[in-house]
Amino acid sequence: MIYLAGPLSGDRERNVTDAVAVYFQLVRAGQVPFCPHLGALHPAAFDIDYETWMRFDFAVIDCCDAVLMLDRWQTSAGAVREHEYALLMGKRVVYDVKELL
Repeated sequence: MIYLAGPLSGDRERNVTDAVAVYFQLVRAGQVPFCPHLGALHPAAFDIDYETWMRFDFAVIDCCDAVLMLDRWQTSAGAVREHEYALLMGKRVVYDVKELL
């Protein structure tokens, strides 16, 4: 499974659209991606506090084989934390989707 780490807040529509496009690109290639951005499409997601989401994301990263850092990930405090966590846990961190296709 591949965790997609990238910005969500800020330009939410662009960030979700971009992440979901990569998600489907990986699905079509036979990969099993996990896209946390999909949850942001439901209003109930905003009833859950940020740190709870981060704990959830770290638990999912624990189950993944790799973490793909999406475009503009450095602009997101959460994605930076996910990057650091993945490296700490010895996960494969990839910076270009082409490495996974």
